[in-house]
Amino acid sequence: MNSGEQGWLSATVEDLPEIDVDSRPELLVLVAEDSGAPAGWVIVLPGGDFWMIRNSTRSMIHGSSLSTLTSFWATVLGCEVGRPRLSDSPAGEEVRG
Repeated sequence: MNSGEQGWLSATVEDLPEIDVDSRPELLVLVAEDSGAPAGWVIVLPGGDFWMIRNSTRSMIHGSSLSTLTSFWATVLGCEVGRPRLSDSPAGEEVRG
């Protein structure tokens, strides 16, 4: 535990309250073409902007369109962009963010 975290109670996502919203972002996964392993995650905001979080560099990149993500960034990073599905879930059952 970091010294800055001492004294803080631990929390889980389930502990947080639900808040009503008009829309919610979509969660996408970046999969490395060479290994098939997740290379990062993308949060697509309701207005179309996205935030990409790359595992290897722990960096965040902002973009303004899904087409930029699926063409430019997918090519640059050598990855496929898709909707996540848990490996042991039946086909069609997606992970919801």
